Amino acid sequence: MDLSYQDDLRLIEAGFPCHQVGAETQRERGAASALPPLYFLHVWWARRPLTPSRAAILASLLPADTNPDRFIKQLGIFKKVVEINGIQWVLVGKILDKLANVGGRETLKIDGKIHEWLLKENDRRSKCREIIRKLETTDLNFSNDFVLKQWKTELASIPDPLPQVGDILEVTKIPANPAHINDRIQFAKSKNVVSVLGKAIKLDAEDLYGYNRAFTNSPESTPTPKIVMDMTSGGGSIPFEALRLGHKVIANDLNPVACVILNATLKYPSQFGIELLADIENWGEKLTKHVSKALDPVTPFSELPEQEKELLRTHCKACPDVISEFDKKEYDHTGLLYCRQITCPHCGGEAPLLNTCWLSKETGKQWGVKIIPDGKSEKGRVNFETYRINKGKGPKGEDPGFATVKRGVGLCIHCKQAINTDEIKAQARGESEKGQWKDRLYCVVSIRFQPKLDKQGQIQRFKSGLKKGEIKTEKVKFFRTPNTDDLNAVKQAEELLEKNWDHWEELGLIPTEKFPQGNDMRPKVYGMPRWCDMFMGRQLFAHLTLVEKLNELKPQILELEGDEKGKAIITYLQLAIDKGLDYNAKLTFWDGERGVRHVFSGHDYRVNLNFAEMIFSGPNSGISWCLKQTIDAYKSLCKLMPHRKNENKSLTIINNSAAHIPTVNDSSVDLICMDPPYYNNVQYAELSDFFYVWMKRTLKDIYPEYFKKRLTNKIDEAVANPSRDGGNKEAKNNYEKMMGEIFCECRRVLKQNGLLTIMFTHKTQEAWETFTSSLIKNKLIITSCAPISSESHNSMNIKNQAAASSAVFLSCRRRVNESSDPSSWKGFGGTGVQQDIIKAVKKGLIDFKKLSLNPVDEMVACYGKALSVLSEQWPVLDGDEPVGPIRAMNEASRVVAETQISRITDGKLSINDMEPEAAMALTLYGIYGLGDLPYDEALNLSRSLNIKLEAKTGGYTVDDRFIGINTQSNTRRSNQAAKAEDLGFHAPLLRKGSKLRLALPEERNPKRLEHPQTEWDLLHGLIIQYREGDIPLARAYMARHAEGKEEILMHLLSVWTAETGDEDLRKEGNTILFGLK
Repeated sequence: MDLSYQDDLRLIEAGFPCHQVGAETQRERGAASALPPLYFLHVWWARRPLTPSRAAILASLLPADTNPDRFIKQLGIFKKVVEINGIQWVLVGKILDKLANVGGRETLKIDGKIHEWLLKENDRRSKCREIIRKLETTDLNFSNDFVLKQWKTELASIPDPLPQVGDILEVTKIPANPAHINDRIQFAKSKNVVSVLGKAIKLDAEDLYGYNRAFTNSPESTPTPKIVMDMTSGGGSIPFEALRLGHKVIANDLNPVACVILNATLKYPSQFGIELLADIENWGEKLTKHVSKALDPVTPFSELPEQEKELLRTHCKACPDVISEFDKKEYDHTGLLYCRQITCPHCGGEAPLLNTCWLSKETGKQWGVKIIPDGKSEKGRVNFETYRINKGKGPKGEDPGFATVKRGVGLCIHCKQAINTDEIKAQARGESEKGQWKDRLYCVVSIRFQPKLDKQGQIQRFKSGLKKGEIKTEKVKFFRTPNTDDLNAVKQAEELLEKNWDHWEELGLIPTEKFPQGNDMRPKVYGMPRWCDMFMGRQLFAHLTLVEKLNELKPQILELEGDEKGKAIITYLQLAIDKGLDYNAKLTFWDGERGVRHVFSGHDYRVNLNFAEMIFSGPNSGISWCLKQTIDAYKSLCKLMPHRKNENKSLTIINNSAAHIPTVNDSSVDLICMDPPYYNNVQYAELSDFFYVWMKRTLKDIYPEYFKKRLTNKIDEAVANPSRDGGNKEAKNNYEKMMGEIFCECRRVLKQNGLLTIMFTHKTQEAWETFTSSLIKNKLIITSCAPISSESHNSMNIKNQAAASSAVFLSCRRRVNESSDPSSWKGFGGTGVQQDIIKAVKKGLIDFKKLSLNPVDEMVACYGKALSVLSEQWPVLDGDEPVGPIRAMNEASRVVAETQISRITDGKLSINDMEPEAAMALTLYGIYGLGDLPYDEALNLSRSLNIKLEAKTGGYTVDDRFIGINTQSNTRRSNQAAKAEDLGFHAPLLRKGSKLRLALPEERNPKRLEHPQTEWDLLHGLIIQYREGDIPLARAYMARHAEGKEEILMHLLSVWTAETGDEDLRKEGNTILFGLK
């Protein structure tokens, strides 16, 4: 057994508060507008949040005995407090601006304003305590609510004497508790709270997290930098956090687009800092002005439509003299909306394909569009008309949900006949006898201004500042039908593109490369065989104008700014162009709630039959927005990244296969932390070609090592690629082979005491088997498995959602002992690997108690304990049969399940006290609650307990070690499924697709409950009888069916009540328990 590393255990191997990491991860990802700046810099398809990235690095390098509070604070999960007479006051908002740093210590000097705030804090606490008192006196269940108890503790009044003006208080940082705050937020808006108070509790800032999102708090830089490597760096989250922690970083990626992103994310912010911002703005303005001037002639703005003028006059009826100031041309276009229009093969008419007639679903500002046919029976034509929506309908009863294409099948607006998918695709490619489809402009999304009015309808004006006396204005968005100028401009742009085509082609600027064979061929299927075909005429004209201008500016930038600084500026300008490509192509779409959605809103080449165009002209143009997004992202990166002027010794960026990185020496890396590609989840190379073909036209001389090939390298990419490998089976095998080669390279470069920590999104047993087997076979020991959940660990609804961790940290070390002698699964006298796993899991369960893990996360963490034992003693045989990771995990599942039942029943029940079906149901309930759970996870658990999962079509007899499963039908129900669902389910488990869940009592078949076969049937029957006739019927049912099992049934009811996440079920259970005493 290889235990040489035990004297150098790390925090990640001993166990760390991963539930807090998960809670903060959930918060980090909770608001799209507050994501880290890496997300806004450039598209990448699988970028890890920063909080778990920092956590993985810290926990992998810190010693096992690290104080968990210190670890939490290093993650940025802390709040600032002052202590007054033994009571803490959490400092939030404006008071933080009053803090002073004296000799490296933060202090708060009490002034009149702060003293006033302190008095208000006591008042605030008093009001909150009154809310709690009302809850507790109205419903006694609140008195035992853990969330409420904790909040109540924090609301203790700050006692006299309060500090006086002039007093100086020391400010301390204490670890925050985001997991608990997530629970508090759920509690505040729970049904029971609303039923008592009439509304949800509005939590004050002091009662919430007490700190900004953790990633915004910079960590302390380590005094002893280590070499940290990410072999598949992608969007750069892991190396970004490693740099912030002060380590020496090696960031590798095979993909050239990723490597450009890594330079922009890691290298330049740390090298040049905020000083580069003005230079990006300066050169970016030259770029946007040039394209705006070029697009001006083909970007018309029109006079306001008569309907909008009338609305303006109505709005200004109390101030008609200002109407002329606002009755001007449109201020801006936020989108031009197109549909694909085909020719009906039946009547020859124009057949626009709209998947919806909704234009805007914004509350109070809803719009739709209707298609108006000319009434001809043959070769009919159409027009469009926009309308405002009131109560879900247009002014003439129009239905905005109307569509002329559904599930790929079109509908002719003239003859009402269906147009099949094959015909639509043929016209898309120009292979139909009806010709090629066209892009039809059907709506212009416009902006106008109007004055802001007060309640009396009078104009509001600025009262001070530079705008004193000027009218306050507000934007009004409206949707109008395209006019002649709009349609002519589209044609003129196409003519301009044609006029410049030869010139641009001679310069090699047009991406005419063919769309390559791959896993998603939809662009080619829908008539876009080349990359340049993904843009309509005006879009392509704009992009090519930008690329040409950037190439013209490059020599000037490099000469005036210097090579390194110039490269950085050029890189960010290209990233702004890339954002324009992503938001201004024929693969975009219009979202009635959010506007233009970019090409890669999904991880594929989705072809939308309706798309949107951004205008690239004017001060508020799309490209100006793209540049601003890039500039803002850079500015925010600089705030997070320590600036090391002209210092690049801490960072190395490599463009190579993760399976072969010859520039990194043997045994030279302290930590490899990586988030490797997961099977066929994302085809990175195929997707990034969209940007690569444009980048290489501006950046080839800036990064010559990245842009050597026509397209990105797909041969060496470690993904399951059926197109490349010749099928799904071959792709799976090749992926596993490539991952093995990567792990082998990891072992080569790791120091003897180094750690490999992998972020792994677990989904299936097969995935676990593949990953863990590959690690073990490449002479790596799995030392821990830490779950990072994106859900609150104890939230009010978690138990009814069976929320499994979204990611797992697998930590590994190099195997020292090279012995190949197999170990025995079962030995004599309680020895063998099986017994070692049982001991390790039991010890792990004790160690994990302090971390407050939810049951699912606890199970996953125990997998790590089992895999650690297995990999330490590899290879393992049970007789002549090899023992793989799944069997070790099953053994861990059995131990956890038995412990879980003992825990939730206070040791009063064990698996052997019940029928196997009831034991399995109780185990699933204790771990997953009443929510959905993956079939594979239930199968894993059932094997560990030797209780089979068996599908049953209706009633059945429980006569073996199995648990029955009835199928819950989809909308298209089979006769058997429909019958079972209508009459109620005999089985306690329901299956729908790849998910299982426990049936609710009311979903069970009455005949089964009236003739119960298991203790779980008795539980459900008891609950149903209570609902039908209160305690007397419940007591009679118990006397009739539960003779000799009364104690077990009451224990089950206690567990049902205590473990449910549903407040109504908990209240009902407590009532039954009280009534049956």
